[in-house]
Amino acid sequence: MGAALASFCAASPLPASAQLERWTLERTVTIGDAFDPETGLTRVGRVIVQGDRMLVAQPLEHRLRVFSLTGDFLGFIGRRGEGPGEFRRVGSMGVHEGRVWVGDPELQRHQYFDAEGRFVSSARIKGHPTMPASSLLSVRGILPDGSRLVRYALTSADEEAGKPGAVFRFGPDGLLRDTVAMIVGRNNVVRLLGIGWTVVSTIPVSYRSLLSVAPDGSGFVVVHRTAPTSAEPHTFRVIRFDALADTAWAREIPYDPIRVPAAWRSRHVERQVRDIVEEPTFPEGRIRRQLERAYGALEFFPPVGGVRAVPDGSTWLRLRTGVESFEWEVLDQSGRAFARVDAPQGRMAWVDAESLWFVERDELDISYLVRYVIRRP
Repeated sequence: MGAALASFCAASPLPASAQLERWTLERTVTIGDAFDPETGLTRVGRVIVQGDRMLVAQPLEHRLRVFSLTGDFLGFIGRRGEGPGEFRRVGSMGVHEGRVWVGDPELQRHQYFDAEGRFVSSARIKGHPTMPASSLLSVRGILPDGSRLVRYALTSADEEAGKPGAVFRFGPDGLLRDTVAMIVGRNNVVRLLGIGWTVVSTIPVSYRSLLSVAPDGSGFVVVHRTAPTSAEPHTFRVIRFDALADTAWAREIPYDPIRVPAAWRSRHVERQVRDIVEEPTFPEGRIRRQLERAYGALEFFPPVGGVRAVPDGSTWLRLRTGVESFEWEVLDQSGRAFARVDAPQGRMAWVDAESLWFVERDELDISYLVRYVIRRP
C-alpha cells in the first residue's frame, strides 16, 4: 500500500544549507536527581508529553515516571507483573483519543491509561500465519482510526544478515490488513563466535532503515540509507506516510559521504574489547580479531543518525556533518528543508513546536532529561 505508492512520488532537490533558517536552543529545565528515589532516572525509554505533564518510560523498573514540565515529580504508573496496569516490558508509547497507550512486546499487548494515570483497558495483536510463531510483535503506533502499526522482532542472525523487516498495519479488530513499509539494509548487530560461546554485540554504525511514528498516530516516517561505495555524492530516501498509512511524500536527499577514519575504528574496537572481556571466559585475542573484521568493513558513516515524525507534520533528521558532529534538519509538511539546529549531546526524546527534550548523561553515566527551548531568527 503506502510503500508501493512511494515510488510514484517525484523527488525534488532540497534547498542549499545556506538558505535554511538557523535555529538556536536555550537550555531551561533539567529533570533527574541521582540521590532521589522519586526523581532519579534509570535507563530512559520512550517519552510522551501530554498537556502539562511528561511520562517517562523506565524499562528497568517496569513502570513510568510522571513529571510536570517544570520537573516536579507527580507519581508512577505501573509495576512489574502481568495484570491490568502491569508490565513485563515497557515498550513504545503514544496518545490515542486522549488516552496514553503503552506497549508491552513480551505480553504482546498495549494498555491504555487516562489523564490521571489510571488503567482503562488493554488490547492484543493476534499475529498472522506469515509471521513466526515465536516472534515478538511490537506496536509502534496507533493511527486515528484505531489501526496499529506493528513490527515483529527478527533474530540476531537475521539482523546481522540484513534480512528485510516490515511494518504491518493491523486493523482495530487486531487482524492483519496490509504491509505499509519495508525495513531494509545492514544492521549493526555482530555475532562473535567461538567454541562453546557466542557474544552478540553492536557497533555504532548501521545502514538499517529508520522508523519514527508521530506520538498521536498522525503519520510516520521511514528513512532508507544505503551504504555508499565511494566518496562521490550519494542520496538517502525519506518517505512520509499520513494518518491512513498512505504515502504523503518521498524525497531523495543528497549528501557527501564521510569516510570512517582508522583511528575511530581502533578506538571503538578497544572500547568493546574492554567491555566484553570483563567476562574471563571470552578470549581477548579472538574477540579483538572478530571486531576488527567487523569494523574493517565500514568505509563510510551513514548520513542519518536519527529521525522524528512530529504531529505538526514536520520531520526532523539527525544529519552527520563530520566524524563526531551532527545537526538536526527540519523538513516541512511537503518534505522541503527549512531549518537547521545544532544537535546537543544525547538522544532526542521529544520534540514539539516550542521545545526539545533530550536524554543526557553525566560523567557517572547517570541519566537526565533536559529541555531546550527553540529560538528562531
